[in-house]
Amino acid sequence: MKNGFTLIELILTIIIVGIIALVSAQVLMRGIETYSLVTNRKDATQHARVGMDRMIQELMLLKSLDLTYASDARIDFFDATGALTNFRRASVYSTIDLFRRDDFLAGRISLLDFDFYRSNDAATTVPLAVRRINIELTTQTIGGYGTVPVRTNVFPRNFMYTNFR
Repeated sequence: MKNGFTLIELILTIIIVGIIALVSAQVLMRGIETYSLVTNRKDATQHARVGMDRMIQELMLLKSLDLTYASDARIDFFDATGALTNFRRASVYSTIDLFRRDDFLAGRISLLDFDFYRSNDAATTVPLAVRRINIELTTQTIGGYGTVPVRTNVFPRNFMYTNFR
């Protein structure tokens, strides 16, 4: 009698090892997908927050006469140094990007919307009447993992104390 494995035992072992490897690969791939989802959404959130924070910081410093133009796609104003500047969306290739004049603030934006309100919460586009600015910014994740919306209201500090009704 010879010691060893039969052909059937070898084939069964190869099949069992293959099934274990397939299941392990599926678990590993799902883990990598989950990691990519979380990382890409975190990066998109961070980009949106950086752009939003920059807009908030500058808009908070506006004086009532600094705002010169108000539309749903753009805000023109005089910054703290007295230079005329703006926040605007611009199409670059197939995505929309957020700019402050010519400075890039955030990319891969699917929505950038500005809304302006009077002291009585009525909508307006008249720069002198604006007392509250609503900003909505939505960024797309890399890899098609959805979008990340960020929304805020800005009450420019100096608007509250001059010409307030």
